[in-house]
Amino acid sequence: MPVPPKLEKEIEGLRTEYNLEVIEDSDFINLVFRDFPLGELFSVPSSKLLLRVPKIYPEAGPDMFYTDPTVRLANGELPKNTESVETYVGANWRRFSWHRQQPWHPIADNMHSCIEFIRRRLRKNE
Repeated sequence: MPVPPKLEKEIEGLRTEYNLEVIEDSDFINLVFRDFPLGELFSVPSSKLLLRVPKIYPEAGPDMFYTDPTVRLANGELPKNTESVETYVGANWRRFSWHRQQPWHPIADNMHSCIEFIRRRLRKNE
């Protein structure tokens, strides 16, 4: 199944701001952002970021996000709900089980709103 047209267009837009790699597997389109800024609350200023986008996008969007497994808070502790390390696209990733309060809405939500949600959460570390 090819990348959904809406996602393809959004990926083009994201590439103007991010170094982005697209890796497909059987059920997901994996978006790997290189050097995604984490902010001053974290042990490193940036990390790889993985978003696993269901192939039925935009009917469903990414649920969680993933970083390099070495990412910690500046004080050395793990952020809340990030204890799990999982393997995707040939690498280990720290799973940030930080979910949106509102369910995914296929008309209103897109990859840009998803990235903004991640940025807000990283700034607050909630």
